[in-house]
Amino acid sequence: MDPERLQRLLGGPELVRLRHKLARKLLRDGGGRLSLSRVSDAERAAVERLTGRSPRQGKSLSVDLDVLSQALSRARVAENLRVALETLDGPLVDDRARREEASRRWAALIAGYHRRTDAVELGEWLEALQAGGLLKRLARGNESQGQRLLEQALGVLERLPVQGLSLSALAAECLGDAHGLDAGRPVAALVRRALARHWRGGVARVDPDERSIWAHAGVLMGGDITSAVLTLRLPVRPGQALDEALSCYCQQAEPSWLTLRQLLRHPPAWDCAGRDVFVCENPAVLAEAAERLGADCAPLVATWGRPGAAVLTLLEQLEAAGAVLHYHGDFDWAGISIANALLERFGMRPWRMGAGELLGYADLGGTPLAGRPLEARWDPELHAALAARGRAVHEEQLIDILLGDLRVG
Repeated sequence: MDPERLQRLLGGPELVRLRHKLARKLLRDGGGRLSLSRVSDAERAAVERLTGRSPRQGKSLSVDLDVLSQALSRARVAENLRVALETLDGPLVDDRARREEASRRWAALIAGYHRRTDAVELGEWLEALQAGGLLKRLARGNESQGQRLLEQALGVLERLPVQGLSLSALAAECLGDAHGLDAGRPVAALVRRALARHWRGGVARVDPDERSIWAHAGVLMGGDITSAVLTLRLPVRPGQALDEALSCYCQQAEPSWLTLRQLLRHPPAWDCAGRDVFVCENPAVLAEAAERLGADCAPLVATWGRPGAAVLTLLEQLEAAGAVLHYHGDFDWAGISIANALLERFGMRPWRMGAGELLGYADLGGTPLAGRPLEARWDPELHAALAARGRAVHEEQLIDILLGDLRVG
């Protein structure tokens, strides 16, 4: 070898691109012909000098790697092309092969947990971690760290569901760190992804908030006394102390607030199999129902706008108890957004929420529509009817009609 001559023939910054393309071709195909476009004068001169070609013009160039390798050997500059390139730029590394090998190792790591995740119905979550690369990103590409994070996340998930255990207590029990499941922690991201997939039940368009995701697994965030739901005359079988209180509220037809903490720590024994339970968006409807209908009112829940964790948890419990849920909300774009989410998440029935009902309210005024127009997934004609009207119809304008439906018998 003659390193100094090799440097003069093929080295230097002006030939870096040529050397890199030669290296990639050599690694990918082992040889063959390399075609180059937008060739510089320095690149053309180097190839012509090494191969003995006569000078040519143009911006493209084709070079046979085997011919180039033999030329280097004959000139006693380097044993072959690979040795020449490694002398100039260091060992050739096949980045694609390295990435493929890393992908195989990560796939093997994740595949080793399939039996464990299938046992708790988390197989799809595990496959998504591999397909999306989330575990690898959270572990910063470190396989040992990835395995540790996966072990910790599965330890938490296998502990769930719980009944009103706080998030910090769950983290302390499973991870030995009361803050191990705080937002921003890698294990929390993995667990949250699994719970979110389970919460949606396959309906990707529904996007629950953080509190609702944990609540679905029975976990309380920060005590969860601020998330509450307003109810009226929900039937419950007396038993626990909370059930006795709710039964009294039901008999007296008094509105009652239920916190997320109560719903998770002391799940009421709802007595509503096959019974109609109505859900409205605005608390004014529930207040008027309590005032004017009293004990003649059907069971009613108010979401108070976009439903929070307590509302969603209560609806899950009622649906699990066999209730037949009916939903009514405002006729505006925000109201349609809320209804879309609820009717997709639960087996709810629209309650006077069709285009036909809206057309019947032509004599009612209303505020101009605001926000992004949306299709109502339960009625394809509602979007056009509401857009043509151009004004909202809020539940407060329909209280007499809604109370007529709520009157038992």
